[in-house]
Amino acid sequence: MTSINVDKYKLSDKTAKLTAKDIIPVIQSSDSVETREFLQKITELLIDYVNIQNDRKEKILDFHHPEEMKMLLNLDVPEHAVTLQQLVKDCATTLKYQVKTGHPRFFNQLSSGLDVVSMAGEWLTATANTNMFTYEIAPVFILMENVVLSKMREIIGWKGGDSILAPGGSISNLYAFLAARHKMFPGYKDQGARALPGELVMFTSDQCHYSVKSCAAVGGLGTDNCVMVPSDEYGKIIPSELERLILERKARGQIPFFVNATAGTTVLGSFDSLNAIADICEKYNCWFHVDAAWGGGLLFSKKYRHPRFSGVER
Repeated sequence: MTSINVDKYKLSDKTAKLTAKDIIPVIQSSDSVETREFLQKITELLIDYVNIQNDRKEKILDFHHPEEMKMLLNLDVPEHAVTLQQLVKDCATTLKYQVKTGHPRFFNQLSSGLDVVSMAGEWLTATANTNMFTYEIAPVFILMENVVLSKMREIIGWKGGDSILAPGGSISNLYAFLAARHKMFPGYKDQGARALPGELVMFTSDQCHYSVKSCAAVGGLGTDNCVMVPSDEYGKIIPSELERLILERKARGQIPFFVNATAGTTVLGSFDSLNAIADICEKYNCWFHVDAAWGGGLLFSKKYRHPRFSGVER
């Protein structure tokens, strides 16, 4: 059985005693030998970890309870910069006790497997140290993003439209909620609630992701105005119940404006009847959002291409 040896990754005596203040970018040098040595040692550690976590004989996790873990780690925030050797050792210790999500026997709904090429891409983007605000600050990445998003839309059958990359499913659902309100009530951006013709209400399955209900709280509707629609024995939203609840809320004088369907629920992996829900949304002028948690949730019948539609893939 192999394992990360925290004492293996030794720097030269000179470099080991240095700190972050002694290497690029603090020092003015086009090629710092010490900087190169430090980064090469970190790279060596990372490559070893990639190989170790792919070893079926290796444990997925060297588990310790929190109090035990605190004794194995030095989590104090130092007053002064620590040495480069200590940083290397800390990196090795971190990986030693990390869950090996790339292990062949590790299975999880969110983290599973390691794509080495993608990992190299992460190294590249971290080194570039840029952001995606404008073409001026990230010309190559902006062009790449446009190509990737265009290709993704093409895969689901859309030749036009627009899309964004988001940091996760929860934020994606919030983006969809905000986009729906802005599209249907554009005055809200400047005037706030004064621009609304009444009290808004949204609908989602009782099997939906928890983040959908939080949209009502964060977006100012209030969770009481996030109506949970019953699901059937398979975990699928019941379209007739959705329509009944929409009519019920309309009778109260509220304004149904947003319906969330799920393509792959958290518990059962159920796919809601998207076309039936889409017809109801079109009938009552609601924005139709699909939380495509399992990917491919947007691949439903092309008959529904309503302008009030959004979808996310987590």
